Amino acid sequence: MARIPEAEIERLKREIALERLVEARGVALKRKGADLVGRCPFGTHADAEPSFVVTPAKNLWHCFGCQQGGSVIDWVMRVEGVSFRLAVELLRDDNASLATAAALAPAGPRTRLTREGLGVKRSRVQKLETPLDAQADDHELLLQVITYYHETPRR
Repeated sequence: MARIPEAEIERLKREIALERLVEARGVALKRKGADLVGRCPFGTHADAEPSFVVTPAKNLWHCFGCQQGGSVIDWVMRVEGVSFRLAVELLRDDNASLATAAALAPAGPRTRLTREGLGVKRSRVQKLETPLDAQADDHELLLQVITYYHETPRR
């Protein structure tokens, strides 16, 4: 497998806004001086006060509760649970889809296009349909899970 050129890694770290990735994961960030702060998105510790910091000038993140941090690549590795190589591929795809969206979209508010909308494949593994109703409340969802496990044959 070919090695990812260091220049490509540095380009991704420089061009992809970490702030956008973090907010896309639902983390509410508030400005505090030159940094942006929010609650830890990983749920590995109690977060009474915001302990998650994004430094836009350096495009880096750090969680003081988890004692972890890094670049956009480290962020994708952590939130998606993927390897370094796959994180780089996902960022390449995301960057390409945003560039294509900017070229195709009319002037005005920017919308995020999905990979599927652009025909960019994220994975070669076939996705299985879920037997669960995503709109169900917690109780109904639990009943669906129990029913699924009772009806699924054991190997």
